[in-house]
Amino acid sequence: MRTRRTAAIIAAGSQARVHAAAYSRLADLVAVADPVESAREGLAADFGIPRTYGDFEAMLETEHPQIVSVCTPPALHKPAVLAALAAGTKAVHCEKPVALSYGDVLDVVEAAERAGAQLTFNLQRRFDPVQRYARQAIRSGAIGDVLSFEAHCPNLLDWGSHIVDLLLFHRDDQAPIDVLGQVDVSVNRYVYGAMMETASLTSVTWPDGVHATVTTGRDSRSPALHPAVPLGVIVEGTRGRITVTGDGCQVQRFGGSAERYEAPTNRDSSTWDHGIDPAIFDATSDAVADALDALETGREPVCSARHAAAGAELIFATYQSSAARARVILPLDRAATTIPEGVALGYWSPIGETISTY
Repeated sequence: MRTRRTAAIIAAGSQARVHAAAYSRLADLVAVADPVESAREGLAADFGIPRTYGDFEAMLETEHPQIVSVCTPPALHKPAVLAALAAGTKAVHCEKPVALSYGDVLDVVEAAERAGAQLTFNLQRRFDPVQRYARQAIRSGAIGDVLSFEAHCPNLLDWGSHIVDLLLFHRDDQAPIDVLGQVDVSVNRYVYGAMMETASLTSVTWPDGVHATVTTGRDSRSPALHPAVPLGVIVEGTRGRITVTGDGCQVQRFGGSAERYEAPTNRDSSTWDHGIDPAIFDATSDAVADALDALETGREPVCSARHAAAGAELIFATYQSSAARARVILPLDRAATTIPEGVALGYWSPIGETISTY
């Protein structure tokens, strides 16, 4: 019989609500930590969490939870993960992005390995039924041999963490060989406090010649993948095309039949709990359940740190390629340039500032 674990959450924002909903069914949620009293007390009241803390280190020292979710802004991911590992936590499930530099990504992955702890990141779209339908269609040869991928999203580090992970997921996690990237930083743009590009273009190549192109940006000058697919992935094959969005998956065979799989969750955003897509609740619950099962059985979890690091490598390789004005051959050096470092070195000269959550 599976052991029922104790769990705690660091931070009490919208994603913490998603994690709390998962733990409420799968583990004993014993505490939440957040410096904002109203946030932590509100989450505790909604989910029956018995204890709250203003400081996550105090919570870890007092509670000793077996699994910890890190739902902080990106800048605190590394210190929160390291604190949980130092406290003897058996498993840490952290929100994306992994960290704010590739060196920090490798630091947290290596720290978990040294501690003998399980580290996962909430790249929950690997559990999305729409994405799984698309992956099965690719594997079955529904569009012939895969030739390329196209994708677009608002930014590379935050939203793009999901996009590059899905590219790897649909490629059965085969390792790419190089990245060619161009980044525009015309404005000091901050998303959840992390500095990000204004727009970017990433080209990824695999050993078999399959390639992917990812564009990012929110302004009118940024290239959109397609008006109907602003946050999706298009897979081109020798015999057809697959278009994947949050609403569903369309499989179009050239000169032949088409089929569509509709997302099984409610798509009426006006009815969503706290404005959060129910697909995120469902997929995160699956990701947490998988992490708990992996902790029990010793197998690699679906959202393992290994996969998260592979996606992060493509993101930071894009920044490095733009800064170096050259193609980056993988594996990436841990000292790869970040956007703040590139700005400080004069590679980009942003003017003005924007602050947002996407």
